Order: sequence, then structure tokens, then C-alpha cells
Amino acid sequence: MLELLRVRAFAIIDELEAHFAPGFNVLTGETGAGKSILVDALHLVLGGRAQVEAVRTGADEAEVQALFRPRDPAATDARLSGLGLPAAGAELVVRRTVQREGRSRAWVNGALATAAQLAQATRGLLDISGQHEHVGLLDAQTHLAMLDRYAGLSRGEYEAAFAALAEAERERARLDSDESARAERASFLRYQLDELEKADAKAGEDEALAQERRVLAAAEKLRGGAEEAEALLRSGDEAAVVAASRACKRIDELAGIDPSLTPVAAAVRGAAAELDEAARTLSRYAGRAGGDPQRLEAIDERLELLRRLARKHGGSLAAALQRREAMKSELESLEHHDEALAAAQARVRELAAQALRLGRALSEKRRAAGAGFSRAVAAELSALGMARTEISVRFGPPGEGGIPAEGELLGPGGLESAELLLSPNPGEELRPLARIASGGELSRVLLAVKRVLADADDVDTYLFDEVDAGIGGATADAVGRALAAVARGRQVICITHLPQIAVFAERHQVAEKEVRRGRTHSRVAAVEGEARVQELARLLSGRATQVALQHARELLEKARARRASPARKAG
Repeated sequence: MLELLRVRAFAIIDELEAHFAPGFNVLTGETGAGKSILVDALHLVLGGRAQVEAVRTGADEAEVQALFRPRDPAATDARLSGLGLPAAGAELVVRRTVQREGRSRAWVNGALATAAQLAQATRGLLDISGQHEHVGLLDAQTHLAMLDRYAGLSRGEYEAAFAALAEAERERARLDSDESARAERASFLRYQLDELEKADAKAGEDEALAQERRVLAAAEKLRGGAEEAEALLRSGDEAAVVAASRACKRIDELAGIDPSLTPVAAAVRGAAAELDEAARTLSRYAGRAGGDPQRLEAIDERLELLRRLARKHGGSLAAALQRREAMKSELESLEHHDEALAAAQARVRELAAQALRLGRALSEKRRAAGAGFSRAVAAELSALGMARTEISVRFGPPGEGGIPAEGELLGPGGLESAELLLSPNPGEELRPLARIASGGELSRVLLAVKRVLADADDVDTYLFDEVDAGIGGATADAVGRALAAVARGRQVICITHLPQIAVFAERHQVAEKEVRRGRTHSRVAAVEGEARVQELARLLSGRATQVALQHARELLEKARARRASPARKAG
């Protein structure tokens, strides 16, 4: 539910804080007091488009914050995690700013988010009715899901079958691509593979050759260095081997006096032997070391070939070798294309039959539920002052992304799409809601749908604006009772001018405006007790006369009694 809304420097609002309670909340106030501005602020925190005009005159930045308490924290956290945003737990805090120069920023639980992420993060938390661009009911793509909820249908098994079918169809289409393109591709692969196969490159060969080249190129330096090192070890009186031998002889003499020096003598003797062996090895190395111009030339040619292959096939010899294996596999697939295509076609037929069976079962239940859903919504509308409204569910093809199967078309959601059609007056043809419904009518249609889907809808909070447009008297009373009934399972926020609706609310807030120092300010305050009676009286007659006050008290008493008796549920 929505618990708190803070607005700063937004339109005529300098700074405002509104608290909302579970159940039925109502907001009243004179025209222009800022009620619609709060709706605009909520659109902003739900990811709506930021308008520079919303920034209050004289301010550099407008800010809106909202605190939600998700009804299903685990589902909300999973959605946030998928978006890369911090988990909400028991609370979800959204903040949105709009700067004078047009820049907009959003935060979800303190983390920066894009407007698209914000819209996804708050999905299902608040459903706003009253302004067409934000009413999901106008999107025909949502109507099939709405009907499925009414019928208690689950698409999970069908959607999994369709996803498998779609993947198999993509593979079949790839294999069934143009024959000349496949032949051209196979010819290209053979040419590339021929070059790689003739090179017969081995993994790590380029590194081994580079090391061998370094040795050959430095042959003279290596020979001279080995001779010099060998001479230092055993040529002349100052040679290391000679010095070690002398030291060993001297230590042997000392060990004859002190046996504790015997191990030292043995160690020096061993070192002298190792130095002598190292000198012999250096002598042999110097005898072998020498340049081989022909071998050096051959290595250079081989390295240049390997570098050329690396540049053409991924930038390194390892990448070229991987590419060689990949091209072998692709060429083998192309050469066995007919068998692979036949297998793919058989796979598509098998999966299409499975999806078609599941889709037909869904279609049968949907079409059976369509008439019942229409009757239930029409009955609710009758109680809401639209007694002669006709509602119908029109089924059509599934739309984009369909896959043909046995003369039918399989779509992501089934074999059909569904659209809710409405005729508010007798004799008028049924038309889509977006083409016929006014704001007030649309709000009542949405309210009727919410009543019918009360147990199946997963939205936390409904906000109704303009639901009272063009109604009064008994119809307003029915709308108030319907809103109170919906509020038993969800939080409901309603903006209204009608006391017959306002009396059913459990929390009543009033939007007021005043002019201070030449500037208009708006504020929202909760009213209870006699203050609420005063506001209801103002709604009834424009001012709090004794008659209006008495009437307001009577309306409140009747509403309390009716809240204890649930409104009729159409079926």
C-alpha cells in the first residue's frame, strides 16, 4: 500500500506531506486546491514522463517521494533484484526529482534508477484510473490476462510449450534459409579451412618459435658469454673452481684438529665439484652455440604465416585454432543440411501439436468465461449508474509473433487475443474502451472490473480519479459502497467531490489552498470528527449550514451501517 507521499516545489505545492491508511482513503477539496496535482506527483514516482512545467515558479527543482509497503515483499524484492536495484523488504522508497533545465533523476531505495527501471520497480503497487494515458484498462493487450484471472486460468504450461516451439521454429527457419546462401557459405568455409589446414598450426607453436628465434638471433652473444663464464670458473689461479679446491684442502686440515668442521669440508668439496661440472657444461654449450641463418629465415617465414592467420581469425593463434574447429563444425552441418532440416521440421511439428492441444484447452475455457465476465461487469455497472451499458469480449487472432499449426495460429498467450468492448447507450455499436469511454465512465468501468476481479487482481493500491463524473444521488451512494467493498481487500484512494462517496472512507483528507505574500500554497490535512462533518456539509451545499451539517451527520451514520453490510457482488 501507499503509506506516505511527500511533494516539494511541485506546481502550486511548496511543501506537502500526505499520509494514507489501509482500506478506503478519500481526498476532497475545492477545485484548484491541488488534488489533481497529487495525482500528477504519483504518476511521476511511477515512472511517468517528467514535465519541466511541474517545477514551482522560483524553484530550481521539484521533488516527489513515496513510501510503499508492498503486500507481497518477496515478489517485489525478486522484481527489484532482476532490475539490479536494492531489495525493499517491508518498505519501498521511491524518490524523483525534476530540475528546471529539464533533467530528471530517480532513486529506488537510495539507488539511482532510470525512468524505465522505476516503472518496472513500482509495477503492481499502484493502479491509477482517471487519466487515459495511465489506465491499463485501455490497453487491449491486458484484457486477455484479465479474462484469464476471472476464469482462474494459468498460462504457465502453455507459455513453456510455446517458448520451446518458438525456439525450434527459429532453428528450422535458420536451416531452411536460401539454398544459394548456404552454398556460398560452404564455399567460403572450405576456402578458409584450406588455408588453416595447410598451415597445420599447433597450439603454442608461435610462442615456441619466438623463443627459438631469440636464441638464434643472439648466438654470438650466448657463445661469448658462455666462454667467459667458463674461464671465470676454472681458468687461472683466481678461478672459482681452483679457489674452492684450495679452500676444501685447508678445511680438511682444520677438520683433522676439530672434527666438527668435517661437514663444512664435505659441503665445500661438493660445491667445487658442481662448479667444475657447470664449467664443463658451459664449455660444451660454447662449442655448440652459433648462428644458423637458414633456420632463422625459416622461423621468420613461419612466424609471419602464423601472424597472418591470427590477424584474419581472431587476433591470436589460439583464436584462429578455435575458429578452425568452429568452421569445421559449421561446414559439417551445412553438408548434412537435409538431415538436420528434416529433424528440425519434425521437432517443430511435435512441439506445435503439444502447444496446440494446450492452447485449445485454454481457448475453450476463455470463450466459456467471456460471457460470464461480460454479464458480471455489466451487473456491476448497472449498480454504478450505467444500467443500460452493454459489455462484450471480442476474440481475435493472437497478433504478432504467431506460429501457424494445423490451420490455426499459436501466439505467446494462446490461440487468440481478447478485447473488452463497451456500448454505454442502447443502439450504439460496441466499441473499444479507448474510443468511447469518458474519464468518469472509464473509472466506473475499471471499478466494476476490479469488483469482479477482486480476488484475482494483484495490484496493491487503486487510485480512482473522476469516478464521480456525471453521477449523484443513488448512483454516487452505490459507487461509494462499491469502493468500500473493494477496499476490504486492497487499499483504495479516491479523489471526489461527492459527499455520498466520501462518507464511506475510513480516512478523509482535505486539500486546501491559500495565498500568502502573493503566492498560492496548497496543503493536505486529515479531518475527523466535527471537522469531517464540516467538510461533508461544504460538499453538500457549499457552506456549513445547520441543514447541511445535519444531513452530513445522517450520511455518516448511514455509511457506517452500510460498511458493516457488504455491497452486492455481481456474479
